Amino acid sequence: MSEAPVEAGVDEVQPVPRKTGRGHFDVIVSLTAIFISAVSLYVAIQHGKTERDLVAANVWPFPRAILDNGGDPDAMIRIGLSNGGVGPAKIRTFELFYRGHPVSSGLDLLRQCCGLPSGTAAVKTELPGGYYFSIADETVLRPGEENPVLQLKRTTAPRIGARLAAAVPQIGFRVCYCSVLDQCWIGDLRSTYAQQVSECRPPAHPYAPNGL
Repeated sequence: MSEAPVEAGVDEVQPVPRKTGRGHFDVIVSLTAIFISAVSLYVAIQHGKTERDLVAANVWPFPRAILDNGGDPDAMIRIGLSNGGVGPAKIRTFELFYRGHPVSSGLDLLRQCCGLPSGTAAVKTELPGGYYFSIADETVLRPGEENPVLQLKRTTAPRIGARLAAAVPQIGFRVCYCSVLDQCWIGDLRSTYAQQVSECRPPAHPYAPNGL
């Protein structure tokens, strides 16, 4: 067996690629090796991207709107959001709108849509049974979990309840949420489209759960 060719320098001896003695063939072999290396690198990069996309798909959140007018008069009217995705949804910001106008709280919604008067005494008169509320921003929704930000039983406030039930289709949202991988989106909770963003910024119209 012949020994591998080497080049001798002043201080060291280095192996060199074996050559055929045919210049064009040696060039083709070298270019082929470079091409194969480039293809291997591309395949490795694409494989890594596919793996990342697969992980992201397995933790993908998808918040959806809860807009339930209660159906019959004895039922509960529910407004809020749920998570229909396969991964947890980190709700960073939550905004609510009525007829396109921002709503600052649950009571503000009842004032805009349903004629609820201002003042604590007047609110207690119109809502003798009270209403239920919860916070939405800076919360985490597990897959399948629901978070109604406003609930009102129609029988406890027939006049306000009837008006709120009729107003449910005119309620809108804007929510910024993130996955556990900190991939973030802004959506309206009604459509399947959500705009991907680098981060969730403070909302233009913050929503407070109570607002007395």
